[in-house]
Amino acid sequence: MHLSNTLSLQDIEKPPSENGWLLFAAITVVSLLLTFSGQHLLLSDELYFNALAEQMTYEQIQKAIAQNHEWSWLAYIIIPIFNLLKFSLVAACISLGYYFAADRWVFKSFFRVAIQAELVLLLPSVIKLIWFLFVQPDYSLQDLQYFYPLSVLNFFEPTAIAPWLAYPLQLGNLFELAYWLVLAYGVSQVIETPMPKAFGLVAASYGSGLLVWVVFVMFLTVSLS
Repeated sequence: MHLSNTLSLQDIEKPPSENGWLLFAAITVVSLLLTFSGQHLLLSDELYFNALAEQMTYEQIQKAIAQNHEWSWLAYIIIPIFNLLKFSLVAACISLGYYFAADRWVFKSFFRVAIQAELVLLLPSVIKLIWFLFVQPDYSLQDLQYFYPLSVLNFFEPTAIAPWLAYPLQLGNLFELAYWLVLAYGVSQVIETPMPKAFGLVAASYGSGLLVWVVFVMFLTVSLS
């Protein structure tokens, strides 16, 4: 794939703007709020007892719940680090693909695009919270674990699929498609190329990185199960 571009590297390789970092901070804050809401509004001790009653004793479940509460703060530290790492990896994948296509390395502009596209992936968490608070208030821990709006996973019963298939089926959803399209639009604006070519670049670069990640998660699931 070859992408022609009349822009110089100096024109497009600009440091993330203040607005870009503000958006990063806003996305991180929203992610933290959604995590907090999920932990305090959706998860309960009763939910854990119902899910683990056949596998563990009462004392073991109590101990597991206590440990979960004790370490719940760790999620709030991991989330901003995870976001920074994710945006960096997405930008690196697209930058590498663009380097092979046009012999130019553009990272910071693609980093901004990755931050902007992340807004799409916040929607499933918002929908999940609303769904179990108002639409399906009677739910199990398994329902929470396997629910992902507008995904292929919703067409299967959790007990009918192997655990290692859950993640790739969950990843097949309309929000992920929208995320790809937003990434492609952002890339097309950065390097001034038609949307179809930008989408091809995203598919070849980010798509390849995502495939490696999915295979790794599937391997890890099989190894730990």
